Amino acid sequence: MSTFIGHYAPRVLLGVVGSLVLLTVAPIPASISAQVVFGALLVLMTLTLVLAVAIFSHNRRLCERCIRSVPLNASAVASRYKARFRIAHYFERKSFAAGYLIAVAASSFFGFHPAGKYPWAVVQASLGYLLLVYATHQRLQPWCPFCRGGGEHQEVPTSPTPVSSTL
Repeated sequence: MSTFIGHYAPRVLLGVVGSLVLLTVAPIPASISAQVVFGALLVLMTLTLVLAVAIFSHNRRLCERCIRSVPLNASAVASRYKARFRIAHYFERKSFAAGYLIAVAASSFFGFHPAGKYPWAVVQASLGYLLLVYATHQRLQPWCPFCRGGGEHQEVPTSPTPVSSTL
């Protein structure tokens, strides 16, 4: 059951991110109390944590659904996603990932201002794009041009050229 949930968790998380963007941008009617909004945010946070654990559990095993979802022309499909693969590898750098997290945290303070909620919604939507980047790289990693053969660069050993001796 957890592999089923983990397999579809990135798509469900996209829905969670979309809900967060909607809660940020859409005006909240006066008839809805702050407790209801807080409850909705608490449910989304709990769902996010459950889905994150399911993703980590899913990625530790070989999933038949994932194998079936790999296209037959995977190298051609992967060649169309070079930008996504590059972004995935940028986030392997701790300094880049930390800078992005600092930008997300800093922009969250603008969400309380009426004009600042739109940039905050854009930052939240970037989290959704990062989910797409992660899912694409996870599925097409063997064909990623930046992984170099699954993450380990292997050089073919060269054989020495024979020395001819003429006497």
